[in-house]
Amino acid sequence: MTTLIMLMARPAVATSIVVACIVAGGIASAQDSGARDYAVYCATCHGARGKGNGPAVDVIPGFKPVDLTELAKNHAGAFPADEVRDVIDGRKQLPGHRDSDTDMPLWGVTFQEEGKEFTPESEAKVKRRIAALVEYIRSMQQK
Repeated sequence: MTTLIMLMARPAVATSIVVACIVAGGIASAQDSGARDYAVYCATCHGARGKGNGPAVDVIPGFKPVDLTELAKNHAGAFPADEVRDVIDGRKQLPGHRDSDTDMPLWGVTFQEEGKEFTPESEAKVKRRIAALVEYIRSMQQK
């Protein structure tokens, strides 16, 4: 069995290798930052391609993450960047969402800089990371 076939059979391993390559290469663009954070923090639930079929679906009964590739399609062709940002951040109450009973982690809290939580500096870093994730998810939209 070739290495490529073995990696395709084990997407979590492939994702880890891609993330390691990105980090090792020192790529720092927002798109790459969003791709890296997506692979590390989102793909487990939403899947490597954003279809809502990550490995957590097989472990958590009744768990069905959103298909991120259809967000624009489900919003009359317009990507809902503000809503996506708010859902990723998780600290804003959103009408129609399960808010305090959501399966979505609160990335706006998780991404805080340790020891500097909620300072202007930490908040700015959180906003940049979330903005990069939003742009990466925008790039996943079905054409």
